[in-house]
Amino acid sequence: MSTPTPEQQTILDNKARVRLIRAVPGSGKTWLVADLIKKELVQWQPKHGGISALSFTRVGGDEIRRAVGYDLPHPHFVGTIDAFLFRFIVRPFLKQVLPSLAVPRLIPAEWEPNKWRKGVNSTNFTVRIGNGNSAKMFNLFNVCFLGEDNGEPIIACKQQDWDSIAPLDVQAKAAVLKAKQNLWEKHGWLTHSDAAFLANKILGNQTHGPSVRAEVLRRFPLFIIDELQDTGWFLGQCILQLLGEPSVRGFLVGDPDQAIYEFNGARPDLFDRFAEPSGTQQLSLGRTRRCSPAVCKVAEHLAEPNRCIEPAPDRTGRAFLLSYKSLEGDIHRLHASLARYSDNNVVKTVARHTKTVDMIAGLAAKEAPKFGSVPLNHLHRAVNNFRRGRRASALAAARAALEYAVFDHEGITQDELAGIGIDPTAWKRVCVEALLEANSEVTGESFEAWGKRMVDFVQNRLTDIVPANKDSSGTKKIRLPAGIAKEEIRQDYLTAKASSLSEESRVTVQTVHAVKGETHDLTVLVCPDLNQVKRCPSVIWWSDADDQEERRIAFVAVTRTRGDLIICVSEQCFARLQQSRASFVQSFECMSIDNFIANNNY
Repeated sequence: MSTPTPEQQTILDNKARVRLIRAVPGSGKTWLVADLIKKELVQWQPKHGGISALSFTRVGGDEIRRAVGYDLPHPHFVGTIDAFLFRFIVRPFLKQVLPSLAVPRLIPAEWEPNKWRKGVNSTNFTVRIGNGNSAKMFNLFNVCFLGEDNGEPIIACKQQDWDSIAPLDVQAKAAVLKAKQNLWEKHGWLTHSDAAFLANKILGNQTHGPSVRAEVLRRFPLFIIDELQDTGWFLGQCILQLLGEPSVRGFLVGDPDQAIYEFNGARPDLFDRFAEPSGTQQLSLGRTRRCSPAVCKVAEHLAEPNRCIEPAPDRTGRAFLLSYKSLEGDIHRLHASLARYSDNNVVKTVARHTKTVDMIAGLAAKEAPKFGSVPLNHLHRAVNNFRRGRRASALAAARAALEYAVFDHEGITQDELAGIGIDPTAWKRVCVEALLEANSEVTGESFEAWGKRMVDFVQNRLTDIVPANKDSSGTKKIRLPAGIAKEEIRQDYLTAKASSLSEESRVTVQTVHAVKGETHDLTVLVCPDLNQVKRCPSVIWWSDADDQEERRIAFVAVTRTRGDLIICVSEQCFARLQQSRASFVQSFECMSIDNFIANNNY
């Protein structure tokens, strides 16, 4: 798209200090953001400071760069809101405003720190509340700051993956907050949620807040924020505190129906807060340039009440609701029928949960028994992450394994390595080598034999880089598997290698969260049959509860396609939808997967 639509031009021409745009999926909002940046840069001078172009995810930042056509150099910043807050507020000002806290260090969620056992000086990462069977464990890396109530933070977490995020009770909140404070004071370790909470404290501090806000806005007098609906309460509060200063300008784009980061506290009602700063004008992008009339009709059933999405006039995509008898078998046959079409088109299958994705993609693996060895637990998880394509998580787990083996805890920094004479680059290389060695398979190898192989490998490689005055074996803390794990065949618990997967694996399978912001030629949404009526899409997509995130996740999934849409449900779910959501079912061409395969033209 080279020229703006009349709807887009109206927004570009608007002179309001803060423009708040509600944009339907595929309405060209990333192009709009890029065009605004280009127009601003025509007359921008270094003395003006820089433009801060932010999105909730790294993918969003990459899309902005791609749409602009080049990386924005200093003094501008393009990246995530989290990265901006940490780099320009938390890291430079935390010690000044909250001097009792240690120098901050961000611990990304993709490192899977919730699998870490302990920090330096035996710091515990879990809080236990209650006794006996009623006891609950809260991992400090798993909880998040959800909002505020009468000036007090609301802390929340999920007990299980399929649960809704729920606030902690008074006792649990007090214990977790105390443990968090201790972690911040001793080590400065922060999750992204912690960083947003502390950034809000810094910006709102009565003594230092005004000068911090002035310095940030001197650097960045223009904030452009994409995917605004994904900002949780504290991220949003930070943005609002900055936009509250009359000298700053803002260009905010989002869609409340696409707020799917509930674990970060994102909720569609929070979007309305951004209309509050003086000088704000609300605008809209109501026409999609991506989705066909058939897909828009489906999406409207999943959108907020009475929302109308004007379809793209040149799209002819169809919407299919397919029923299956056996999820794994039928979906694999569907993928095989789509494999040829995927050669020249972007075809993706999406699902709500990672477990469903792994099962469909042939990447599911049985849960291994406990080894009784923290480093081997880390390495086994690293291998399965590596085989699933989660390379950052895989390397982080391999690093955690060696850190625990040598230092008896996870979370070693590069400065700490250098301080005891270990070259950080050499350390990273050994971590990669350990991951690759752990990934290699020996037919019929037991976990005990694999453990011995890894102990020998780690000991040999660490001898080359760990100083003699340090425990150079690095293996005394790697216990070999015991009990039931000892004789188990390791290959039975490994994710399949990509090279061994069949033709149907050519259709990419990802979670809905992973494809947010993407556009496909064909999107297949798979809904597993959980054998629980209360978890059926016929129920959870139209829940009357306050949390309606499942509906919004489905909305994001169905609006990824610029071509056809396929939703796959069990026969039982299809029957429930016919009974309780007849108008939704009537939006589709309905058939079984068998009939679709027999009649499709792909």
